[in-house]
Amino acid sequence: MELSQLRYFMAVAELGNMSKAAQALFVSQPNLSTSISRLEEEVGVPLFDRRRGKIVLNQNGELLLESVKRAVNTLDAGVRAVRDQHAGKSAPLSLACMTDDTDLLEHFVLDNPDINLIQKRLDLPALTFLLERGEVDLALAVLPPPSDEIVFERVYNCHFVLLMSRDHPLAGEASITRHQLAGCRLAIDGSRVNKETFCAAESAKFGVTPAIDYDVRHLNLLLSLVESNQCVSIVPAVKYEELYLQGGHQNVVCREYADGAPEAYWGIAYNKRRPLNEHGQRFRAFVRDYFTRINAEYAAATRA
Repeated sequence: MELSQLRYFMAVAELGNMSKAAQALFVSQPNLSTSISRLEEEVGVPLFDRRRGKIVLNQNGELLLESVKRAVNTLDAGVRAVRDQHAGKSAPLSLACMTDDTDLLEHFVLDNPDINLIQKRLDLPALTFLLERGEVDLALAVLPPPSDEIVFERVYNCHFVLLMSRDHPLAGEASITRHQLAGCRLAIDGSRVNKETFCAAESAKFGVTPAIDYDVRHLNLLLSLVESNQCVSIVPAVKYEELYLQGGHQNVVCREYADGAPEAYWGIAYNKRRPLNEHGQRFRAFVRDYFTRINAEYAAATRA
């Protein structure tokens, strides 16, 4: 029985889906399925029930899972302890991010040269899974991880705004209503607000679900679509402020959404059993201060 088999077993048990577990573990689904089958052969009994594409623990699996968790957590704790005291060096800070906040992370590293930051870009299920297993110290997330084992603290919030090309017919308006947006191709920054969240808010207000034409995970690609006048984009106000201060994408303008928009927020998530260490606390404070500083610098720049 190999350690990797036990980790794979835990992943499938937690996520209940082979495809999601394979994505979280960065392995192919066939390899994961083979590993689980071999584990069941070694144990001598089936550990899961397969039901129309879903895979759920049976009684045998539930009994084994508790022992596997204890064993793996004990081993992980030992490895961390050894790393922490190796050569007297401070432990690295392992971070999982839902968002493409490259500038924020670069500034954190420059301001904290004593911290060895190890960063992964993950979606919410994978991020939640790694936090539950204690494989990352904390996460920068824009949605609360769906787990009772995880603490989620909001550290910053702002409203969403509309970005469009200077050549767009609505660019001359100070604010844009939902009625004016009818017929416009809309794009959502998929790394920060998912389509379902925005559409749910719109449906609750107007009784109609808007059509989203682009769901883009990378801000630069989104801005390219906006600059070429192919769409109007919905992004957090602070991300436009950051862009403005950098002096990039001069052909993009920001307009308020007159009918209101979903709230954008960033939060810090961590496992209840692993409270934030000093490095984690410094990162939490930095995120709050970074966005607040962007707000202040933008306000000063636009008043000048």
